[in-house]
Formats: sequence, structure tokens, C-alpha cells
Amino acid sequence: MIKKKKLRNVLIFVFLFFIIDLSLTQLFLFNFYYKKLEKQYASDLENRVLNKDYKYTFKKKSSFKSNYIGHEYTVKTNNLGFRDYEIRDLSKNNYYTIVIGDSFVEGVALEYEDTLVAQLNKKIENNNIKNYEFLNTGVASYSPYIYQRKVIGIIKENPWLKIDGVILLLDKSDVPDELFYLDPTQRPKYFPIEKAKYNFKYNEDFFDDLKRGDLWRFFSKQTTTGFFLKKAGDIIDLERRNLRDRYKLSKKLGKSFFKISSKQVKGFRSINSSTRYPRSNVANHFQGNLWETTSKQSIDFSIKNIVKIKNYLDNKNIELLVVLFPWPFEIANKAPRENYTNYIIQKLVRKGIKYTSVYKHFLKGDIYSNISDNYIYNDLHFNRQGNKILSDIIWKEHLKNFRNH
Repeated sequence: MIKKKKLRNVLIFVFLFFIIDLSLTQLFLFNFYYKKLEKQYASDLENRVLNKDYKYTFKKKSSFKSNYIGHEYTVKTNNLGFRDYEIRDLSKNNYYTIVIGDSFVEGVALEYEDTLVAQLNKKIENNNIKNYEFLNTGVASYSPYIYQRKVIGIIKENPWLKIDGVILLLDKSDVPDELFYLDPTQRPKYFPIEKAKYNFKYNEDFFDDLKRGDLWRFFSKQTTTGFFLKKAGDIIDLERRNLRDRYKLSKKLGKSFFKISSKQVKGFRSINSSTRYPRSNVANHFQGNLWETTSKQSIDFSIKNIVKIKNYLDNKNIELLVVLFPWPFEIANKAPRENYTNYIIQKLVRKGIKYTSVYKHFLKGDIYSNISDNYIYNDLHFNRQGNKILSDIIWKEHLKNFRNH
């Protein structure tokens, strides 16, 4: 009888604790933590605007917080809607080199000073060069079809801009992205610019998880206790994966488990992350049947778009440079790396397009440590150090060709 009473009291306590926790969570956690994330997403959506010519771009003269895989960073734009160090009007007295690309050029997850364009501009400052700047015209998910529309559009719409050169960073994700534009219906004269609908709610349906019978998801999402238990579980799971990856790498390198460094494990994880990149699993596009069929077709379409840029720039005596750079999975895998670089370099040379490949600079020494040093952890984008290497190469080998003035 006493045991039943104790059990009942425990159950009542647990139930009351759950109700209080659930109530306070809805009041505080959602109002402060989740609402902050929702507000950030809404701000991101408001400042990444649709555009009839480039499909989407940044809102002009804006400042907002963006978030990429948990990395919060500030985006500020100038009067033309390009990411910049501050909200400002570009000078009519300066010469400019356009840097065009996707998320690598935008600099996702990075503050402005860590981006490629900021580091190029720092070199201008350090060399005491006056009235000259690099412009960051990149936006995440762009590809060569959009590059040519934007580069030509910028020059046509802003005749006051003294453009001295264009640097185009050709990304791996351009291959699956360009497949989309191979469909003529996806290449209208003007893209639709209806306002995007904001539809992002962490707590959109309170009972949704219960309806599906997912009690753990409900508990971890709707209560503070569950929220922190999940965070603790995530930390434990990360350590488990660290041990697993350390073991895999020790077998791969033929080294003792205990001689594998944390830096090497981080590099190994970034390789796997870039291999599993969401858009059509990008790594699969550079080997096997997919490479021999749709990927080559996509690259051929990319080259056509780059040729359009070159022809337009040639008529205006503006230099073009294409930059080829690796993802982590290519550094560790020779076959897809050589398939891509050999094919695309052959195409660029045949069309008389200047290019530079930075691959060899990321293949030196221990590749896993290099990846850890130069890429965002568990991701495929360059960090500050990776962008520094990239900016050094562009500056030393090709910048002199752009300074016609």
C-alpha cells in the first residue's frame, strides 16, 4: 500500500513537473529562443529579394543577420545591393573589378572581413593603391546562367561604374544548378518577382508530433527539460562520431588510433559533409554514369554562358578570369577531381578563356589537416584561411592583368 502511494506521488510529481515545464517553455523558450530564430529567418527572407533579371539578389543598402549551419553572420549591402563592409554609395571615381560567384563569394557563415573579396581589398589597401576596389556580387545558389545575366546587367545598368575586370569563381554546385536552367522554360526574359511567402514556424502545430506518435520529438521540442536533454545527447553523439571517424581514418591511413589528430578528424568529417551536400548529392556528378551524361552536358552549358560574358567584356576591353577551386571531397578523391578539372580546363582553353586553378595549393602535405585549416568545420566552404590562400593566388598571378587604367 505504501509503495503504491509512493509510486502515485512520484507520478503526480512527474506529471506536474511536465505540465509546469511545458507551460513555462511555451511562454519563455518559444518567445525568446525560437522567436529569435523565426525573426532572423524572416529578416533573411526580406533582405534576399527576388529580381526580374538575376532571379534573386540582396536588398539595396540593408543590414541584417543571416545564419548558415548555425553560424550567424552580418550582411550589409551598398547602393547596388552587393555585400559590402558597410551601407554606402559606391564612388563614381573608382575603378572596380567584379567578383561573381555563389555562396563561396558571398561568404556564407563569415563576417565580411573574412570573405574573399574583403581580403582582396585588404591587399589593395596594404599596397597603397588608390581609387580601386573589388566588388562582391556573389549570392548563394547562383550559377553561370545567372552570372552572365548579372555581370552584363550590372555593366549595362550602371554606365558610371568603371569596370576594370571580372573574376568568376566556378563552383562544383554549378553543375547540378545549371541542369535546372537547361530547360528553356526556366530561362524567361524576366523572372517572376512576386513576394515570397513567409512560412517558417518552429511551433506551427503544437500537436503535430503527438499526432504522429513521436513522443521524443514532442518532448525535446516543446519542453525545456527535453530541449536540454537533446542538446546533451547531441554532444554525446558528436563524441561518438568523433571516435568512429578517428577509427575509420586510422584504418585508412594505417596509423595508430591514438596518433590521429583532432584536426585530421575534423578534415575527414568535412570531406564526408561535402560528399553528402544536399543538391542532388554533388559528388556523384563527377564520376560514373552521371558524369558521362548530364554533368558534361551541364558543364557545356556553363561554358556557353561564360563565353557570353567573355564576348561582352571583350567588346568593352574588360578582362575576364575564371577561378577553379576544390571542395573537400575532391582533395581526398583523385578521380572526380581529375574528371572535372581536365574536362573544364580543356573547354576553357578551347574558348580562349583565361583561368587559374588553385587545386595544387590545397593538396600539399596532410590533406586532412589542410581541409581542417582551410574549410569551415563539417562543411565545404572556405574559412578565413582558405579565402586568404585564394586571394593570395588571384593577387599574385593575375591582378596585374586587370589594371588597365
